[in-house]
Amino acid sequence: MGRLGLVTFTLAIQVRIMVSYVTKLAVASAVVAAVAQAQAADNCGGVAERPPTAELQIISYNDVYEMKPYDDGNGILVGGPSHVVPLAKTLRKNYENNLVLFAGDTMSPSLWSAYFKGMHMIDAHNAIGVDYACLGNHEFDFGIDGFLNVSAKSTFPWLNANTYELSSKKLLRGTIPNAVKSFKSATMGEFKVGFFGVMYDMQDDSKGLYWTDPIVAAKEQVAYLRNTEKVDFVIALTHQG
Repeated sequence: MGRLGLVTFTLAIQVRIMVSYVTKLAVASAVVAAVAQAQAADNCGGVAERPPTAELQIISYNDVYEMKPYDDGNGILVGGPSHVVPLAKTLRKNYENNLVLFAGDTMSPSLWSAYFKGMHMIDAHNAIGVDYACLGNHEFDFGIDGFLNVSAKSTFPWLNANTYELSSKKLLRGTIPNAVKSFKSATMGEFKVGFFGVMYDMQDDSKGLYWTDPIVAAKEQVAYLRNTEKVDFVIALTHQG
């Protein structure tokens, strides 16, 4: 059981990119995991005083397919990697404990995607400085090889605990099930964050893939990260919506 009483998470900024929306799932999952862990600790004997806390600022975004900003209807251009890159740099500069997460869907759909097969967005994600990404349904629009090209060019890991290749019965190549990152806090010292990614069952074997139950996979990852890696809390990165 981790030692945290409560971890404060801040969604540093809501990033609207192209036709994208901001997912709060990663933040919400992290808060739930942290609070549940704290409550479990309290139930195991009680706490005389509030344990030390830590802060972790997060930018989380998803569904990005185009490079150009778009008009929000009021004549204002919003979104676009050119807007997000400086925001991510500001996050890194101003907050010691920070994360940039991408919650899936960057291969398509767009006119650019039809030509570049999703490769046009990876330079943008790399420039933004993504720490971890998970799979979305559009990551499979150009088949396994299309995703492998994108994964190979990514400077960040793609987290996936339940998407398997039919041919090998193994996890999709170019992905890893989980990751661990350490942070430091003036009030707590070092603390560890565990991450994992899950994808919903698309029920479509035409891509050469199949999916196991994401809930079961999530429980297995949480158990591994807490019991084996001894993380203080866990963030689930998903495209569940």
